[in-house]
This record gives sequence, structure tokens and C-alpha cells, in this order.
Amino acid sequence: MFTALRSMMREPQGRLILLWAVGQIIVGTIVFRWLEGWSVVDSVYFSVVTLATVGFGDLHPTTDVAKIFTIIYILFGLGVIAAFISELTRHRSALLTRVTSHGHHADPDAVSPGSGEASAPPPNHDRD
Repeated sequence: MFTALRSMMREPQGRLILLWAVGQIIVGTIVFRWLEGWSVVDSVYFSVVTLATVGFGDLHPTTDVAKIFTIIYILFGLGVIAAFISELTRHRSALLTRVTSHGHHADPDAVSPGSGEASAPPPNHDRD
């Protein structure tokens, strides 16, 4: 995933989408902290859980203003997060295609010992 994220950051569109996604979480954190009086950690947690559509239910907005903000936050935020996930997936797929086109089946995030660089393990020729 980190290799795909680095690849995404090399493109202006990828950087913009990442900036929007991080910005969305920052805005949610600030607003929930202000409207609900939650800690920064609780506000970040609720912002991420809400945009990920997980909804554990341990935190929830308690005021009408916070509920209305949450509705708007979800409607705008889901598109931003979906775009981020889509872009990240596109980069990961491209990396996997490039790795497997060289005859290796590997995780592009695998790091060979001591190199600090992504590498593919040797192909497994064992037959089951």
C-alpha cells in the first residue's frame, strides 16, 4: 500500500485527491471537537469511522447542529474518500501488473532485507 501511495503522490491528481481526503478528516475533526466538545482523538476517530461507513456507534452526534453537519459531512466526504480509494487502487493495480509482468508474483510493498527498496521474492517452482 505504501508503494502505491508513493506512486500516487508523484501525480498532481493523486496529490490533490490525498489533500482533499486529509482535509476532509481535518475539517471533521475541528467541527466535531467544536460542536461536541470531544477530544482531538475522539474527533479524528469519529471523522474516519464516519467516512469509512463503519459506524461503531460508540460516539454519535448529540446536538441538532452536529447531526446536520454529520449529514453534510457524509454526503461530501464519501465522494472524496471513494475517489481516494479508487486512485490508490488504480496505482496498486498498476504496480502489481508491472511486478507480475516480470514473471514474479509479489507484493509491491515487500522489501528485501538491507535494501530498503521494494522487491519481489524469487518465484516458487514447487508444485502442489
